[in-house]
Amino acid sequence: MTDKVKRTIEALKSNGFDTVYVETAEEAKEYLLNEIGAEQSVGFGGSVTLQDVGIYDALKERGNEVYWHWFPVDGDKRATMKKAMFTDIYMSGINGITEDGRIINIDGTGNRLSAILFGHDRLFLVAGVNKISQNYEESIIRIKNVACPLNTQRLSIHTPCEKTGKCMACSSPNRICNATLILEKQHGGVPTTVVLINENLGF
Repeated sequence: MTDKVKRTIEALKSNGFDTVYVETAEEAKEYLLNEIGAEQSVGFGGSVTLQDVGIYDALKERGNEVYWHWFPVDGDKRATMKKAMFTDIYMSGINGITEDGRIINIDGTGNRLSAILFGHDRLFLVAGVNKISQNYEESIIRIKNVACPLNTQRLSIHTPCEKTGKCMACSSPNRICNATLILEKQHGGVPTTVVLINENLGF
């Protein structure tokens, strides 16, 4: 574990977030499977990291009721987003973590941000160590110039950053960075566990 990762874990814990450190995505999957009961329903926010971990498929194979708009129920993406907001457990990736223990997510639609804030019995936020930045400003720069362009390219969303590979502070109707949520401390809406993986995962 690097000093940067150690500082970040200590800061997350100091800010009230239950924080679990694992070496691999496979260990993260096993941890999550052990923490989530087979009878609990689970909602997902869009996340390449969660896809890399493979937890959706593992829960579905086990028989959990799962809702992820990447795999819409009856082909209805919006309805699946709504169902995910009323599950026992919610799970999301993280766009950025600062070394002082703040958690940053940016959305185009806002479904993840809404679900992160309130209503579930437990929230799991999963990230690789590549999501750690020194401070808020550096985290936003990384998200806007790394994560957002790569996601527009992945999703074939036609924005200026899809073409240039960097933020153009655009006014495109297709932009995916319309809302920003910063968790500074453990909030009262839902108990939060951060699962930090010692791998580069997602964007």
